[in-house]
Amino acid sequence: MPTQPRAGSSRTKKTAAPAAPPAAADSRDKDVGVTATQLERREIPSFSESREARIAEAAYWRAERRGFGAGQELDDWLAAEKEVDEDIAAKRTRSDRE
Repeated sequence: MPTQPRAGSSRTKKTAAPAAPPAAADSRDKDVGVTATQLERREIPSFSESREARIAEAAYWRAERRGFGAGQELDDWLAAEKEVDEDIAAKRTRSDRE
């Protein structure tokens, strides 16, 4: 037989009022991680730190876009490698300017 928590005990879950959604102007001013355009092109940002993990993620997304057809794995990897290396170089250039 299941037991019920006693009223007033620490097990009783209190519900808070739902938070109000942010104002439209506020959401436009903030930097959004993934935009609609990026989703269409499947440019999903990588949260991995290592270069190899970022390349693997980018190669996976490339393979997904083409339907995981066999025989183009090396092409996916090489294109992803180029993309990640260009992104790393661009970030270094931006940080050097600052």
